[in-house]
Amino acid sequence: VQNMSTIVKTEAIVLRSVDFRESSKVVTFYTRQFGKVAGMVKGARQSKSKFGSSLEPMSYVLLVFYKKEGRDIQTVSHCDLMKPFRKLYEDLDKMAAGMAMIELVNIVAHEQEQNIELFTLLQRSLNALNTATHNPSNLLYYFEVRLAKVLGFEPLFGHCVSCRKELKEVADDRSYKIHIEKGGLICTKCSAVYGNTFVLPAGILKIFRQILTSNDVEAVFDLEVDEKMKNIMGSFIWTYLRYHISGLRSLKSDQVFSKIFTGLKNAEGN
Repeated sequence: VQNMSTIVKTEAIVLRSVDFRESSKVVTFYTRQFGKVAGMVKGARQSKSKFGSSLEPMSYVLLVFYKKEGRDIQTVSHCDLMKPFRKLYEDLDKMAAGMAMIELVNIVAHEQEQNIELFTLLQRSLNALNTATHNPSNLLYYFEVRLAKVLGFEPLFGHCVSCRKELKEVADDRSYKIHIEKGGLICTKCSAVYGNTFVLPAGILKIFRQILTSNDVEAVFDLEVDEKMKNIMGSFIWTYLRYHISGLRSLKSDQVFSKIFTGLKNAEGN
């Protein structure tokens, strides 16, 4: 009996899109129902293509494809924009954050393995980023910390991971140690515990605690994070994710956008 293909419909986010032969594209989608799916989109590069901008990275689409078990690349029949995130392409800060999000999902997601929580996190984050009026780059920290939570190694900022003592108040005038392997805060009494630690200033610890306890994505835009804090936050999250996700490499989108931002700063300086 030949392996039949069934036609399926699902919400999806476009993670990446690569030209294939003269007129087609191979597009990687993160779908609500089936996890990460690679799809062949025939005729996508023709000037009168019915697909339009629905195959651009970060697009939120309704995808229809022929699903065949055991096949690495599925055949896409329709792909229509569910809701255009136009502002993600008009603002460099938004674009940099959004591209980093989809690249991270592409790295951590497994082929055809459903994770509705991860899909929802990505879709909501891109939507919030699209409508953000200020501090869009804050959302990337929200996304990365929440990603750790969805993947099962949420950093614990509420109590000591060694003795379990609760940290009720964060004192503004001090720093706090985070144990990378144990995945959270380590109190002064336990600070001699062996392992890789990262020191966070109180202000940043408060921000991370807020990100993990608040379900309001929008609240993250009201956090005032200066350049120095951003560097510490980014550095901590990457140290943490790198330890817990095997084979995590630095993001190509980060390299591209840091070059663009540096170029713009230099141009303004001249």
